[in-house]
Amino acid sequence: MKYLQLVAFFLLLSIVVKAAKSDTLVLYNGDRITCEVKSLSKGKLYVKTDDMGKLYIKWVKIAHIETKEKFEITLKDHSAILGTLNNSGKEGFVLVTFGVFQEVIPITDITSLVQINSSFVKQLSGSFDAGYSYTNGNQTLQFNSTGEIRHRSEKFLNKLYYDAVISDNPQSESRKQSGGYTLQAFLKNSFFTIYNISWEQNTELGIENRILTNVRGGYSPVDNSINRLDLSTGVLVNREFSSEQSASNNTEGIISLNYSLFIFTKPDIDISTSIAVYPSFTVKERLRSDFNFQMRWKVFSNFTLNVKYYFNYDNKPPSIDALQFDYGINTSVGYTF
Repeated sequence: MKYLQLVAFFLLLSIVVKAAKSDTLVLYNGDRITCEVKSLSKGKLYVKTDDMGKLYIKWVKIAHIETKEKFEITLKDHSAILGTLNNSGKEGFVLVTFGVFQEVIPITDITSLVQINSSFVKQLSGSFDAGYSYTNGNQTLQFNSTGEIRHRSEKFLNKLYYDAVISDNPQSESRKQSGGYTLQAFLKNSFFTIYNISWEQNTELGIENRILTNVRGGYSPVDNSINRLDLSTGVLVNREFSSEQSASNNTEGIISLNYSLFIFTKPDIDISTSIAVYPSFTVKERLRSDFNFQMRWKVFSNFTLNVKYYFNYDNKPPSIDALQFDYGINTSVGYTF
């Protein structure tokens, strides 16, 4: 009797497991896939199947999608809906059900999917990189590392990040480091606000420590499964400690542009560019700027090969002997999740 109960238990368990993979995808080429939809990010849908294991499918290839579980569905205007995805009967469109309401929307309007019943840890995303690089500062090999952890909710994006390029040799020591926390609040019609607090160090520019906080308002004119453009402007307040141990308080404006491009090739390529300009309100005619460019190649699984270029400029650095600009090229191996 106990043996029969055990068999019945495992049969029931197998039915439950099979039932979990009851979401349906139909591609434009006619292929039909029964799976469990896990998430959508950067134009790729992550699913689990019984026969083929984990799959990443280009979002633009999906003609129909139907899910049983509830998702947080983010649209290209940054608005979010908590609901399920159902077959609309029309290629390229999906019927979103949320509560007693239903709405048919283009599949291409959806930029992100996150399972509502996922744990907090499973809702985290991010990346970590480490490697060696060559910089202009002392013309030596340098250790570099970057990382970030993100959590997206219905209306907010929380991000912790750090970046470090450190060189140490008998003649000199060079340190370029930063880290901080960013809260981005998504508003209607692709508008958003950003609140940030951070710390920076750049010994080449005479900055031993810089503590910053800024508030910005922004707009995303482009946001889809292939690319995204964010424009923002605001006010920044910082306290600088120079290499000469002097300290000063500064108020600056900030104008920022961030652009991301996802290229679906083999291997996939992820390109990101950011430009920020800081005109000073405190020091007459002082102007700072930061430029960053990064390209990631997905080598296998979640591992990437990365190349990053940075350029930092300050026409009036706080230290007399400091350079006005610092730039470098970093190469690294990374992991994304």
